[in-house]
Amino acid sequence: MDREQDSVWRLAGPLAQSMGYELLRVESGVEHRDKVWRLYIDKPGGVTIDDCQSFSQALGPILEVEAELQGSYHLEISSPGLDRPLNKLEHFSAQLGNIVQVTTEEPIEGRRHFKGPLLKAEGEGAAAAIEVEIDKRAFRIELARIKKANLDYFASEARRAEGAPSGKRKK
Repeated sequence: MDREQDSVWRLAGPLAQSMGYELLRVESGVEHRDKVWRLYIDKPGGVTIDDCQSFSQALGPILEVEAELQGSYHLEISSPGLDRPLNKLEHFSAQLGNIVQVTTEEPIEGRRHFKGPLLKAEGEGAAAAIEVEIDKRAFRIELARIKKANLDYFASEARRAEGAPSGKRKK
């Protein structure tokens, strides 16, 4: 995580918690030559447009004054959507049996992209890891090595329709 992203996490995380949200992911990118900071929040029962607007209005002034951000940017706040981001062990644990897409920072056994059923989510701290099945083989991936991970909602639903065991989903 770079200095700017760390700064946004450090400021947005506690604010989200104080407002009853969980900060799931912080992303930055460039769209139409403009820098964009996109933050995903969630809460029990789901996030509304009003929630996103309230969080944006509260966070914007804090970022302007306290964040270590270079240049101008657009701030976007979003719900996690169907293909929700997975960052913490508890996020993965809630999706056991579902199809996940995982990208690692560095290759594991020659690959960086993994898509398959989530078999396990266990451990603590630096030992926290998941197992994803690909071609009837389980790949163990430490959470610290994950760059990005998401639920693949539609693939999970298709798998469920075929009679495969489903994950434990939290609403």
